[in-house]
Amino acid sequence: MYRFLIFFLLVVGGLPLASFGDSNATLISGKVVDSLSKKGVPFVTVTVQDAQKKVLKRLASDGSGKFDFTLKDNVKGEVIITAIGYNPAKVKFSVGSKPKENLGTIVMSESTSKIDQVVVQAQKQLVKVEVDKLSYNTEADPESQTSNALDMLRKVPLLTVDGEDNITLKGSSSFKILVNGKESTLMSSNPKDVLKGMPASSIKNVEVITNPSSKYSAEGVGGIINIVTAKKTLEGVMGSVNLRADSFGGFGGGFYTTAKIGKLSFSLNYGPNYNKQKESTGYSLTENYLSATDRRTETSSLSDGDGFSNFASGDMSYEIDSLNLLSLSFWGYGGSWNNKSEILTSVYNDQGVLSQQFSQANKNKSTSGSISGNLDYQRSFKKPDKLFTVSYKLDYIPRETEYEYTVDGILNYADKRNTSKNHAGSYENTFQVDFVNPITPKHQYELGTKYIIRTNPSETNYYNFSNGSWVEDASRYGDLTYTQNIVAAYMGYLFKMNKVSLKTGFRLEGAYTDADSKQGGTATSFSNNVTDVVPYFTLSYKLKESSSVKLNYTQRLQRPGIWYLNPYIDDSKPKSLSYGNPKLDAEKVHAFDLGYSFFSSKVNVDFGLFAQLNDNAIQSILTVRSDGVQVRTYENSGTNNSFGANVYGSYRPSPKLSFSLNGRASYSVMERNGGVNETFRKEGWVYNGSGSFYWTVIPGLSFSGYVGGYSGWLQLQGKSKGFWYNSFSLRKEFLSKKLNLSVSVSSPFQNYRTSTSNMSDKTFSSHSEYRYQNRTVSFGISYRFGKMGAMVKKAKRSISNDDVKSGGGSGGNGGGGN
Repeated sequence: MYRFLIFFLLVVGGLPLASFGDSNATLISGKVVDSLSKKGVPFVTVTVQDAQKKVLKRLASDGSGKFDFTLKDNVKGEVIITAIGYNPAKVKFSVGSKPKENLGTIVMSESTSKIDQVVVQAQKQLVKVEVDKLSYNTEADPESQTSNALDMLRKVPLLTVDGEDNITLKGSSSFKILVNGKESTLMSSNPKDVLKGMPASSIKNVEVITNPSSKYSAEGVGGIINIVTAKKTLEGVMGSVNLRADSFGGFGGGFYTTAKIGKLSFSLNYGPNYNKQKESTGYSLTENYLSATDRRTETSSLSDGDGFSNFASGDMSYEIDSLNLLSLSFWGYGGSWNNKSEILTSVYNDQGVLSQQFSQANKNKSTSGSISGNLDYQRSFKKPDKLFTVSYKLDYIPRETEYEYTVDGILNYADKRNTSKNHAGSYENTFQVDFVNPITPKHQYELGTKYIIRTNPSETNYYNFSNGSWVEDASRYGDLTYTQNIVAAYMGYLFKMNKVSLKTGFRLEGAYTDADSKQGGTATSFSNNVTDVVPYFTLSYKLKESSSVKLNYTQRLQRPGIWYLNPYIDDSKPKSLSYGNPKLDAEKVHAFDLGYSFFSSKVNVDFGLFAQLNDNAIQSILTVRSDGVQVRTYENSGTNNSFGANVYGSYRPSPKLSFSLNGRASYSVMERNGGVNETFRKEGWVYNGSGSFYWTVIPGLSFSGYVGGYSGWLQLQGKSKGFWYNSFSLRKEFLSKKLNLSVSVSSPFQNYRTSTSNMSDKTFSSHSEYRYQNRTVSFGISYRFGKMGAMVKKAKRSISNDDVKSGGGSGGNGGGGN
């Protein structure tokens, strides 16, 4: 079947070579220049209207003043050129049988008098460029009346939307999406589905903030997309439903709806998903230099798994009056994953003689979830952008891990049967107050306070199967209570003058930690009180309307999450142990960036140099005991510094076709300052890159794809092998874009992928492989219903806790054993 799909996609992909563009359409082009300098006027607004003054199209020129558009019908009309500070220019046109028509050079003269307000409103600018951001005026685009919000994002400079509707900002997925200046967990977790269900007519403009203020300077924020909704208070109900299925046997769906009735607005999003992983194989080889009897250990495994999950999110707001707003939002996720595996382990001595062998059958089940909610009160003022906000945020992240394994001894190994259950989680309550006040157009300050109560509990029970029943092993009981109180205050200042923008600020944070840990009969208590001053500084200079340079420095704190802290010992593999470390300290990262950006309606380029210095890095550590058992955990074991460059570029030769490329290369230096290898050092290059295209073959039919690769990740004790990936999609729209059918194939030329990792130090060397089925064919259908003129109104300021270093395996597993 996949061969037919590949052939079909390739055939469709070849159609444009013969039929790109509409044979009945006329391409009209021109260039706008300044009357004195004769240089191109960047980002002018081009309005196309017929003889009856009906607006047919509205678009922005590129950074050099060039523009082009297509018209299908035989029509006569006028092109009106407007730009701030210039007198409007008008050019007549007539579309006939010619495939192309060049309007030539259009001269604009600077205005010597104040532009009439009515004219400005009639010919709104599409793109407005400022030192620290750009804005795309959706209301000024006639296509907003028939498009959704995601379609509008495809037209915004610096943003790319691929064929699978994934959004990137300057080639990076490290950004936040705000609605009216407020963070939404819905937008963070499921932006493409939400934006597809949001009519573009409900959006006033889209802001791309490339230099976030000190309020948003936390880890991982490379930029902000702020969607400003229209002030209209239209009422109504709209929504969408979707279904999907793939060749692995997975399936899922989703439902989204939003409504506005008077002063009350709400939205709801829900979706169930079932995923299945087909049979995969694993192999590992470990050389233990400390032992003669357990010199070499080989394992081979066979595993498969499946899981079911649900997610739900929603927003609600009530406008008390024009200056006071109450808003509530929530996001929830819950699911479980089941895995079965069979493992054969063989141990050889230093003479190559088999000394030990056993087989193992594992059953693992993990259940996880996340519940998050925000309650905000916002007080606006008649003074623009002046805001006072009081917010509360609740986060609850539960996790349960349960495994059962049965070992059959083949040679010199006893039979046994064990099970373990771990209950862990994270509870977080946050209170925050923010105040923003623009003193003048050149000066603005913001300040606020935050208080976080964070608790991470974990409880573990172990059982042995003996005489036909399960008996608890009290000597291995594990318990952790980790409580953290964080008190913070921040202040930021923004100064703008002509082409220069200066932002600076700092955050003062006090973290007070208390922990009690019990492992068997051993109890340990410890506390840690730390106060940090986290500075932020950025300086921007606009070279031209379409280009700028930026110098940035920030300090970031990353505190270990529950998965790093959890002392739960996972020994589901007899020759492997893994656990977290409750004594971990927070990382402190110094980040420096120097960047150059150029953007236009067709070409976007962003290039940057960076350095990240971390002198207290949380690193995964692997050791091998003399009995051949691998032990994985985490340590604040030294430095992790990286220096490199990133580049992003996109090209849109026409509204129907777009390309994008992005890449990143860095040289990393890692050192371990403690433990067995006090002078252990690892350094080397790490790089990755990808390219994508999006093509509207004919109206309503699009073809897209992407390809990319990674060099492999550098680790303190080794490096993983690189890999490449690709995917192609075909989508057809029906019923005025309300009904969408799609088919996609991931990795069509690579049925299986093998992930390889090598690790070593003075005491051991380890090689592991994991082979799994990679090629996937997916089918999808979605339908959008109803019409809505305004999304849920939300507070422009709210809570964002991004100081926690998340991930790190399951339940403190430290990545698991080989």
